[in-house]
Amino acid sequence: MQFGGPPPVVGIVYNTTLSRADAALALALLYALENKREARVASVAVTENGLGAAMFADAVSRVYQLGPPPNANRVLPIGLAADKPLPADGPSFKAVLDRVDEKGEPLFRRQIRRIPDTAEVTALMRNSFTYFPDGMVTVLLSAPATYLARVLDYPGALELAKAKVRTLIVSECKQDPAAMKRVIAEWPSPIVFCGRDVGEAVPYPGASIDVDFDWAKSHPVVDYYKAAKSMPYDTPSQDVAAVLYAIRPKSDFFQLSEAGSIDVQDNGQMRFTPDAAGKHKRLTVDPAKKELLLAAVREVLHTKPVAPPQRRRLSPEEIEKLRKEREEEQLKRELEEKKKLAAPPPTSATMP
Repeated sequence: MQFGGPPPVVGIVYNTTLSRADAALALALLYALENKREARVASVAVTENGLGAAMFADAVSRVYQLGPPPNANRVLPIGLAADKPLPADGPSFKAVLDRVDEKGEPLFRRQIRRIPDTAEVTALMRNSFTYFPDGMVTVLLSAPATYLARVLDYPGALELAKAKVRTLIVSECKQDPAAMKRVIAEWPSPIVFCGRDVGEAVPYPGASIDVDFDWAKSHPVVDYYKAAKSMPYDTPSQDVAAVLYAIRPKSDFFQLSEAGSIDVQDNGQMRFTPDAAGKHKRLTVDPAKKELLLAAVREVLHTKPVAPPQRRRLSPEEIEKLRKEREEEQLKRELEEKKKLAAPPPTSATMP
C-alpha cells in the first residue's frame, strides 16, 4: 500500500543576532509562512545577543504554534550562543518580556527562562539538517559566521551539508573575518549574497505595523518594533527579503546576478565583486516589483495563523482493515517473488 502526502517543503535554518527590527519582522514572516505550509523552521539560532533575545524568539514562535506539534522533531529549542559572557537585554526585548496579563503572568507564553532552556548553537544547526530530505534545506546567515564555521568541524558535517543544503544565503552584516572566509572557502552549496542595498530598496513602513498584526490582540514583534526606535520609522527589510527569497526562490520579485565573489575585509565588512570565475551570486530586487514584494510580505504578516487540522484517530475496525490490506499486499509480493524464482532461466538462442 502506498501512502501519498504533500510534497516536502524547504527547511530554513536562521542564524541571526536579532539586533535589528527587520530581523524581528523576518522571524514573524518565517513562522507565518510555516503556518501557511510553505516552509518549515528547521532551527533558529541566536548569536551575539543575550538571553532576552532567545526568549523573544521563543515567544514569537509560540504565537504561530497553534495546537500540538505532530512530533518532537518539528519544534527544536531556540539556540543561543552562550559560550561567552552575554550582553544585557536591550529595550526592545524588555518591552516584550516585561509585559504581563491581568494575573501578573507573562503576556507572551514562552518556555525559555534560563540558559539551560536553550540549545547549543553549532550542534542545533548541524542536527537540524538531518530532519529534511536531500536538497531541502536553506541556511540564512544574518550574523557573524563564527558558529556556522564550527559546524564544519563535526565529523561528516561537510558531506551532510553537501547532501541537505541547497543554498546558503548570506545577509550582509559585520562579520567574523576568519570564520566567514572559511565558510566561503569550504561551504559546499551555492552561496547567495543579500546586501544592505536589498533592504534599503524595500523599506518596511513602520506606520503599517499595527495594521499588519491587527489579527492579534498583542504581538511581540509589534512591541519590539515600537521600542527599537522613536515611532514612526521605516526600517530596511534586508532579512525580510532574504526569508521571502529563501522560501519563494522562483518569485519574480528577485533577480540573481551573474557569477561573482564575496570578499571579507579584515574589519569585517563584506563586498561582492563580479567575477566570471566566481562561485557566488548577488540577490537584487526587481525595481519594477518593489511595491508588489512589500505587498506580498504584508499580506503574509497580516494573515491570522490557523491551527493545523487534527488527525482523526482511527477506529479499531479501521486499524484492523488496514492491517489485513497490508498483509494481503505483502503476501501478494511474496508469491510474485516465488514465481520469479521458480521460473526456468531463459535459454540462449542458438545460431543455425
